[in-house]
Amino acid sequence: MTNGDRLAAELRRAWNGELWHGPSVAHVLSRLTARQAAHRRARGSHTSWELVRHLTTWVETPLQRFDDAAHNPSEAADFPAPTSITDAQWQQDVAALGDAVERLAQRVAAMTDTALEAPVGERGYTYLRMVDGVVQHLAYHSGQAAILARSEETAGVVAPPPLITIAAILVAEALRLVRPWPMPLPQWLGVPVALASLALVWWAHEQFVKARTPAAPWNASRALVLEGPYRLTRNPMYVSLLIVQAGVGLMRSNAWCLVMLLPAWFVLHQFVVLREERYLLKRFGESYQQLLDSTRRWFF
Repeated sequence: MTNGDRLAAELRRAWNGELWHGPSVAHVLSRLTARQAAHRRARGSHTSWELVRHLTTWVETPLQRFDDAAHNPSEAADFPAPTSITDAQWQQDVAALGDAVERLAQRVAAMTDTALEAPVGERGYTYLRMVDGVVQHLAYHSGQAAILARSEETAGVVAPPPLITIAAILVAEALRLVRPWPMPLPQWLGVPVALASLALVWWAHEQFVKARTPAAPWNASRALVLEGPYRLTRNPMYVSLLIVQAGVGLMRSNAWCLVMLLPAWFVLHQFVVLREERYLLKRFGESYQQLLDSTRRWFF
């Protein structure tokens, strides 16, 4: 068997064959719908769809380097977003990857060992090593796609926390229509209160971005967030939602917003925070227990 035959067989096996280390790329991708493939688990992370288009670029790039060793893909072609989020487009992009793998397999199968052992221009590696790298690259990203394809346990919060605050504000506004209850404070005070709470949300959210884990509690957590405002309280975002509600009450001169802080806090505490704590303790174990022991749940 020539090196070309071996490489062609390995490429085809990586794409849609029996592998000792796990499922092939095509098998992993067949589990995903377009919606799942386009789902981004955290800001700054890649979707399965982007991985597919990235792989296509880095199968087609070696193909082009057989004819032009200096060829490099554009930066935009590295992890390009899909042109549309439809099942038809998803199937088309997956098929394009399979087609590129097959074209590369056919190209290397027709090459002699001498041609494959020649250097790729001035790049410092041979065509043989380049195509071996393509096989390894396919295996690496198929593992990533397999992880992204898994359904993961989440905290099971009752509702997105901002909706809880919005619901409390709407109830307060309805009560105001029935029985107005103005506040004996200037309404402009609500503006700095609301802005301060939004700044706290931004500060807290940036810690999730740095940790590369979703901030939304209905998604699976990737890492514990311990920096920024999380050194003072385990729930700065939820504290900020309550402060926003108070700020709206001030701006609207509606004391019912302050009254509704208690039921809003109760729903957040009982059906969001406690569920998150049970989930995070199960997921992170002793590391999260140390956070429970060292940091307040709220500011009080």
